[in-house]
Amino acid sequence: MGAQLASKLTVEEYFAMDDASERPLEYHNGELFPMVAATPQHSVILVNVSHCLAARLKGGPCFAAGAPRVQSTASNYVYPDIAVICGGFQYSAESANAITNPTVIVEILSPTTADFDHGGKFALYSRLPSFTEYVLVAQDQAMIEVFYKESEVQWILRKYEGLNSIIKLGSLGIEIPATEIYAGIEFQAF
Repeated sequence: MGAQLASKLTVEEYFAMDDASERPLEYHNGELFPMVAATPQHSVILVNVSHCLAARLKGGPCFAAGAPRVQSTASNYVYPDIAVICGGFQYSAESANAITNPTVIVEILSPTTADFDHGGKFALYSRLPSFTEYVLVAQDQAMIEVFYKESEVQWILRKYEGLNSIIKLGSLGIEIPATEIYAGIEFQAF
C-alpha cells in the first residue's frame, strides 16, 4: 500500500484554526505555518518602528497596523510585522479579518525567516496592486533595506547601514533616523 498524501486545508479551515490559535498561522496553498516567537530585539524594533510611523503619519490618509492578516493571493495569507495602509482598509472577499491593500510592509528579519522574507514573502506581497515599498530591518546589526516600486517591472533597492543613516520612505514622503529604529538595541560582537 502506498503512502497517503496529506490533504490540504481549505481557506475556511485555515481561518478557523488561525482564529483559535494562540500564535498567528500563515497559510500557503493549503498548508499552515506557525509564526515563530519573537526575540526581545525583534519586539523592541517592532515597537520603535511602529511608533516612528505612527508619529510621522498622524493626521494623514495613511496609518500603520501591527501584524495584520494580509491576503496576497487566493491561497496565501501572511502576517507582516507592520503594514501601512493608505485610504482605509480593503478587506478580502473571504474574510473581514484579512486586508488586501497594504502600501508599505515592514518585516524585521530573524535568522529563521530572513531568506523567506527576502524571497518568497516579497514575491507574494508584490502581487498586491497597492504595495509600493518593502522595508527589511535587520535585528543583529544596524542595516535596513528598502525596496521601492519604480514601475510594474522594476524595484529599486536602497540599503542603509549604520546608526547614522536616515531611512527614506518615498511612497509615504517620510524619513526615519536609524537611531530611532534601533533605540534600546545593543548589538552583539561576533
